[in-house]
Amino acid sequence: MGSLVFAGAMRHAPGIAAFTNAASPEQRASFFGATDQLKAAAAAAAPDVMLVIAPDHFSNFFIDNMPPACVTLNEAYPGPVEDWLGISKVSIKGAPDLARSILKHAFDAGIEPAFSEDAALEHGVIVPLNLVTPGFGVPIVWIMQNCQVPPLLSLARCHAFGRAIRKAIDASSLRVGVLGTGGLSHAPGAAEADRLDEEFDRDFLGRLDRNAVDEILSMPNARLDAAGFGSWEIRQWVTALGVAHDRKPRTLAYEAVVEWDTGCAVAIYE
Repeated sequence: MGSLVFAGAMRHAPGIAAFTNAASPEQRASFFGATDQLKAAAAAAAPDVMLVIAPDHFSNFFIDNMPPACVTLNEAYPGPVEDWLGISKVSIKGAPDLARSILKHAFDAGIEPAFSEDAALEHGVIVPLNLVTPGFGVPIVWIMQNCQVPPLLSLARCHAFGRAIRKAIDASSLRVGVLGTGGLSHAPGAAEADRLDEEFDRDFLGRLDRNAVDEILSMPNARLDAAGFGSWEIRQWVTALGVAHDRKPRTLAYEAVVEWDTGCAVAIYE
């Protein structure tokens, strides 16, 4: 029987890698201190596979072809697609058998994600992996969730998707980690990109720390919209919460990093 041995969530802003030093030394110390804790926890857990739940920022899908979710079945993942990210090109081994099992369990639960066998990795996946599994030696499955082009999966649907993913993990023979990446408040490229919504971020993280699942799933879309369209990416955190449903979430760090255009948080599901 398989087991979930690691679960966490964190921000994936490209500025974390591409213009690291734009943030203040204090904010960098807080954020990277927290990602170091995730790295240590992942190393101690020694997963056979790491599931990364992240959106696609128009690298593989575009506004004319954007599934609500996509389970990628790659034998190997090339990336990153962004030459300017400052992370060297790599090829990360996939875990297509587990990915196909996730696809099956999702369909069994009445959730029908798309699938792809040739997805290329971009910053939403590479930036977190570079910090949590920096040698890229752990095989991965990228589970893409649309957070760019409405309509989007509801928060409740994301949580249910996470529960289906967990069933696939439990049915495997693998030690599996899960990392939800995205959020919190931000609106990249918009006129209000430098106006982060710390109130929203802290409210969401407070609900997370209380493990108040019902309070999280009932957050109105209008409140997310008001925090910037990038806040739609809390869906990845919620899906990871569904996977890690029997674990207690704990925020390790939060910094509103205007220079990275985002509210940056790191959490572990213990």
